[in-house]
Amino acid sequence: MEQSLETLKRKALAYAGVAFEVYREQIFAALQFMCLCSFVARQSGLLALDEVVQPEDRDSLRENEGAMGLVISMAEKDMPLKELLLYIIRRIVDAADWDEVEEEILMQAAESGCSGYEWYVVMIYLSGGKNIVAGVELERWFLMLRVMVPEQWLEDYDRYCQAWTEKEQAEKRIWYEESVKESFAKETSVKTAFNRVFGEMGPETLKYVIRELDYKTLAAGTAFAEQAVRTRFLKNLSKRRRERVMEEWGKRDYAYHLEDILDAMDRMLILAGLAGI
Repeated sequence: MEQSLETLKRKALAYAGVAFEVYREQIFAALQFMCLCSFVARQSGLLALDEVVQPEDRDSLRENEGAMGLVISMAEKDMPLKELLLYIIRRIVDAADWDEVEEEILMQAAESGCSGYEWYVVMIYLSGGKNIVAGVELERWFLMLRVMVPEQWLEDYDRYCQAWTEKEQAEKRIWYEESVKESFAKETSVKTAFNRVFGEMGPETLKYVIRELDYKTLAAGTAFAEQAVRTRFLKNLSKRRRERVMEEWGKRDYAYHLEDILDAMDRMLILAGLAGI
């Protein structure tokens, strides 16, 4: 495998000048497309790339204002060996072993009669695919590909990279900000409902809920509830269960993840709903 890739690199670099002289804009479009695919994969998982190569509702996805809308639009642009590129993106989704995928693509390229600058394109696509699978950050990705750019085109390449690095960083900031807002909103909503429901719940219903839950769920669900609510639960627990719950609470500073806490609270609220609250 390594020998095959080294041979490909030698073929690719020999035609790099021709590729950039004639097909520079198309190569930049392909790089942009793969960068967006990488962003989508890191944001939503590799399976999200299925929507890129075979979307069920392309028009609807194209209107999406986020990265998915951009990458769907980019998939329709003119790019060298476009069918091969889309096939590589498709294989990224279901590949168990990327080395096997590389070997398959090399054989496919050779059998289809790749020649000249096309080997340079194949090398870029394989390098990009490997980076997507590995979750390589955009800045490092551009640096890794930079060694394959002819010297006379480095200035153009650097301008292109800077523009897209800044754009991705801006999109990443927006995504993180939205994620944080959603996380805080969910936490506030669940905790508020939990404290209200179990703070007002009648004693018999509370005992019913307690009987239906294991002590670990009780502990996780109440660990970050208001003091008055925790006290209500403790008063209605048997001595043994109370001791176990309090032992779990003793780990609250390091044993609980927020998602586990909110999940336990949700389960308890659902049970309260089934009890008619």
